Formats: sequence, structure tokens, C-alpha cells
Amino acid sequence: MCKPVLIAVLILTATCFSNAQELNEQPMYGGKPKPPELVKADEEFVEFMVKQFSSREAASDDAMRRGFAYLARNDWRMAMKRFNQAWLLTPDRAEVFGGFGAALAYQGKFTESEKYFLKATGLAPDNGRLLNDFGFMYQFWATKGTKNKTEREKYLDKSLELFERASRLESSYDRIYFNWAVSLFFKQDYKGAWDKIKEAERLGGKSIEQKFIEDLTKKMARP
Repeated sequence: MCKPVLIAVLILTATCFSNAQELNEQPMYGGKPKPPELVKADEEFVEFMVKQFSSREAASDDAMRRGFAYLARNDWRMAMKRFNQAWLLTPDRAEVFGGFGAALAYQGKFTESEKYFLKATGLAPDNGRLLNDFGFMYQFWATKGTKNKTEREKYLDKSLELFERASRLESSYDRIYFNWAVSLFFKQDYKGAWDKIKEAERLGGKSIEQKFIEDLTKKMARP
């Protein structure tokens, strides 16, 4: 998006949503009816974005991309705002609900996150990348969201099941195998983790984090 367009969007957002900052940071703006002035602002925003990107879907793609870029920087607030914009543009899109789930997970709201991922995967059960994100959420829950050993094992097992399903649908997506390796590491299956790392490397290995390789090597030398 060119700078003038971006500035216009930021001005529009700041003007129309200045009294609704907290709602901007909740999925679907809190799911509550909006006052007429905010409804009108939503309509104007959608119209503006469609003009810039030619379709709701293309505009939603851009908002989703920006949302995940913010998540990569651990900024769930800005990510949620972008996912909400994507929701305004494409309210029935499975990936949007997955975005909500991801942003909630970054807040440690894992039970709510799970609900949104279940909705997302219900809408798109054959979306391998969405299943991978769902699996990562369970991995995150297991390693950061609970100290209960039984729960930890349950969530790791759920993540492994989702990565296996995702791999059958998106066999060339290397991030699935890296995430799979991490869950196997926490299950203390170091040989299995190396096998998945090798598969990720075969596919280019862009998702592989060197710190993980170092940690895995301390547990077991590369076979």
C-alpha cells in the first residue's frame, strides 16, 4: 500500500475509532452492537479499502498479512486491530477466526483461543496452514500456559495430531515440520524431532530457529 493510502487509513481509523480503542482489541469488536456513528465508520472503511484493493478479499488479505506481521513482533494489540479489519471485510472467512485465536493465545487466553480455532477449522477443515496454527496454539498452551503435567501432555498430543493432519494437506510447508519437531522435543522424542527437522530442511528450512537446533543437539547429537 502506498504511503498516502496508508496515511488516509490511519487517519480514518484514528478519527472513527478513537472512542473504541478497547473494542478494537477484542475479537469482532467485542461482539456487541455498535452505535450508529461507528456502524457508519465501518461502512466507510470497507468502501475505502475495496476501492484501494479492488475486492473485499484482497483487502482482507492485506489486513491479515499485517496482523500476523504484528504478532511476529509480539504486538497482539495491533494484530487484533488488523484482524478486526479483516473481519469487517470478510466476516465469514476461516482465517480471520484463526487470527483471532492466534492473538488471544499471545495474551495467554488459551481457552478463548481454542474456541476461535475450532470455529476456524470447522469452516475450513482442509486448510493445512490453519491446522498448523491451531497446533502451534496447543504447543504454546502446553509450554507456556499450564504447569499441570497431565494438561501439558494432553495439549502436546493435540498439537502433534494437528501437525500430522496439516502435513497431509500442506506437505511442502516447512513450518509444519519445525513446529512438529518442537512438540516432539517437549515430548522427549529427540529422534523424532530430528526426523522432522530433516524434513523441514529438505523443504528449505526457512522456519528453523538455530536456538532450537542448539537445544536439540544438547539432548541428542544429530543422527
